[in-house]
Amino acid sequence: MPTQPKFDPTQPPPPLMTGEPGSFAHKTLTTRKPVIIRQVLTDYAGVYPSAIVRRVEALYDELTLNQPIQPLKTTAPDGVSWQQVWQQQQGRGWLDIPWYFAESFLYRRLLEATNYFGGNGPELVAWQGIDPFLPRKQAELSSDTPWQVLAAALSHAEANSEASLRALLHHCVWGNRIDLSYNQVAQDAGREIAVDSEQANLLVDDTDRVVRYLSNRRSTPGRIDFICDNSGTELLMDLALADFLLRFEWAQPVTLHIKAHPTFVSDAIPADLDMTIAAIEAKGGPFTPLARRLSAQIIRERLKIRAHIFWNSSRFFWEIPPSLTASLAQSQLVIFKGDANYRRLVGDSRWPAAAPLADAIPYFPAPFVTLRTLKSDPIVGLQPGQAEALDRVDAEWRVNGKRGVIQAMV
Repeated sequence: MPTQPKFDPTQPPPPLMTGEPGSFAHKTLTTRKPVIIRQVLTDYAGVYPSAIVRRVEALYDELTLNQPIQPLKTTAPDGVSWQQVWQQQQGRGWLDIPWYFAESFLYRRLLEATNYFGGNGPELVAWQGIDPFLPRKQAELSSDTPWQVLAAALSHAEANSEASLRALLHHCVWGNRIDLSYNQVAQDAGREIAVDSEQANLLVDDTDRVVRYLSNRRSTPGRIDFICDNSGTELLMDLALADFLLRFEWAQPVTLHIKAHPTFVSDAIPADLDMTIAAIEAKGGPFTPLARRLSAQIIRERLKIRAHIFWNSSRFFWEIPPSLTASLAQSQLVIFKGDANYRRLVGDSRWPAAAPLADAIPYFPAPFVTLRTLKSDPIVGLQPGQAEALDRVDAEWRVNGKRGVIQAMV
């Protein structure tokens, strides 16, 4: 096999494209995303005014008929940035564009259609700021699974030990399985919450390296940043880990970086964090102390919540704005959560699976670890022959959410 060249942010491997026949990207745009748009109309059936219904149906038709992608018509602060990216794809249909751009732009267009940012006339002003995915998020929090998983995580969080930290890192990986933009994975995850039995499904496990790295710095604990992914079950796992790190002084402070507005159905936004802590408090019993500690840590600014519009963009992580890069460079450890963040780290490209992680991500300014279940094609850092062996036993191993990785550069 030829040697994989070193990664150059100005010349990354070609991004995955939506028009590749038989690809997961093609399937996503032709089957999964139309269903999500229809779900929004179903969830708000009889509630959305006819103007919003027409806008959403027009977006559905544009997507399913593979029409040329239309630009945003917005005065929102992110409009200029999206216009710049859209111009690079102008005139192309939805099945002829980079996959990550297609997904993120589709969600941004859906927000415009539902008047999330306003500007579509006084008759629609009541829908400004209304999350089109809120019913789905509420339904997940009202189900049993998140609370079973949280109870299991908290059972590992009482002792101030390296074993507790290892267990919570693993909970954070498998909590990422529940992704409301990928219904089949979310449904399967609801039946698979025995985190302790998942070791064989970790294709790369740098847990000990991360624990050793943090343990060596306990005398002067530094900041830990989470680049968060989903709300619901996954956010509960993130909060359990953040609480542990602060409670036992493994970190000072912890910063949660979340999306500035709804996207990818279940990605966490500020309102989701408030809703989640309120739900923990409302559950009562063994969950009450956690809710109260989290609220207290937020008040004391030991647990910080930051929402930046960059996280909602279609840009890759070597394009993080300088001010945000400078801030992250001060972190002792950055924890990247989930599949979409992994795609943005490696350019949403089909790397050779055995390419070293350092070759794919040489640019990030701080030590980091990725906690991800696989729901898309990109993967690096596997052992030679490991991907080929997985291909023989499970043709869908890259996309079905059954496997995970804990990959660190510390």
